[in-house]
Amino acid sequence: MSYKKDQGRFVRMAAFWALLGLVAYGCFGGLRYVVDGWVGAKPWVPQFPLLHKFGVGEAVAIGVVVVTGFLLYRWLNTPRVADLLIDTESELRKVTWPNAKETWTGTIAVAVTVVVLLAFLFTSDFVLTWGIQRLLGVGS
Repeated sequence: MSYKKDQGRFVRMAAFWALLGLVAYGCFGGLRYVVDGWVGAKPWVPQFPLLHKFGVGEAVAIGVVVVTGFLLYRWLNTPRVADLLIDTESELRKVTWPNAKETWTGTIAVAVTVVVLLAFLFTSDFVLTWGIQRLLGVGS
């Protein structure tokens, strides 16, 4: 299937970087420590920029991120996924986004509704608990 040059470009790019960022976070936030714990080897380079050290765990993490990046790129450019993302981007372009005043008004409405529901549920819980305690003769 052929696409226009920029068709769905932004949403595919955003999906790629968001998913790759999640994978990189998992690899460099946990996987490298797990691998280092399994292997128990000393770092190959004790002082390494950005990673502080470079060893087996970091090499495995970089490898996983690179392979995942390649697979994500291929997957996001398959016709089915690309069509979904292109349709998503075209629908998002049709959305009328609220301005600052509408956003502020909506935020205040939500906050007031939450406070009213909080008061209602607190009062209902208090009254029902008090009534059940009186009915059963429990409590002080």
